[in-house]
Amino acid sequence: MTRNILMAALLCATTPAIAQPNQPYPPKPIPNEPACLRERNIYDFKPVPGNRSLVVIDQARQRYRLNFMGICSNLQYHLSVGFKTHGVGGLSCLSKGDSVIVRDVVTPAPCIIKDIQYQTAAMDQADAAVAAKKP
Repeated sequence: MTRNILMAALLCATTPAIAQPNQPYPPKPIPNEPACLRERNIYDFKPVPGNRSLVVIDQARQRYRLNFMGICSNLQYHLSVGFKTHGVGGLSCLSKGDSVIVRDVVTPAPCIIKDIQYQTAAMDQADAAVAAKKP
């Protein structure tokens, strides 16, 4: 009898945690140092509406925004991207002039990185507003 009561109490205690909305990558505090995204630590990526930027998440769940020098077409249709860096070794940071490479027959040119910065909640809101305006 006590076992059933204990199980019911544990089940009721976990119900509020189940009801919480799923946030896959909650925002982390922005560090004071310059953004250093290492190619070997990349975990996930999400294209930004307009195809001029890419949000990349590393294994520590820190989010970075890679801004391109031009439009990088069809990023939203790719399941994977590659990076070509001028750094030596896997511990060097991506930097200005490095490339994001996608396998695409239509636009085989790489997307050149203009700058790298931390992705903030304000940028997320601006991206969501742009996405909502598109038909």
